[in-house]
Amino acid sequence: MAMALVSITWEVKGQPNCTQKQRGVELFLQWAMMLGVAMLLQNRYQRQRLYTRIALGKAKRMDVVWGDTAGVDSQLWVLCPVLFLMQGFKAYVGVLLLKTAFFWVVPEWQINFCGILLVVMAVGNFINTVQTLMAKSRFKAKMEKTKGKQ
Repeated sequence: MAMALVSITWEVKGQPNCTQKQRGVELFLQWAMMLGVAMLLQNRYQRQRLYTRIALGKAKRMDVVWGDTAGVDSQLWVLCPVLFLMQGFKAYVGVLLLKTAFFWVVPEWQINFCGILLVVMAVGNFINTVQTLMAKSRFKAKMEKTKGKQ
């Protein structure tokens, strides 16, 4: 939300470095399209997990899916690379904006702010994704260990 508000105040036309700024905007829009694809994949993954839980009698239609690792590993193999690719691309766009600000001496604060924000979000999302995958792996191992004892 903050980046959208800052981007609105960022004047692109009529500046001497207009082509560099427009390239940054194009890359940001490409990242936004990738985000849409990732959201569609996440939606599909969550629907499949909920469908599996409903079929097993563990959930109802309005429940929230969490913790259970039943049945959709193949979709997770598609979702995870897309998430990591998107996070890497987000960091790339952020670094490109910071590079534009520092090496081409563009005095606008919007470039610095958006670049820093993109890099911080990319690192935070990467850490969160890795922690989530590790927690899922531990939970799955615990479930298999409990299943093996029975």
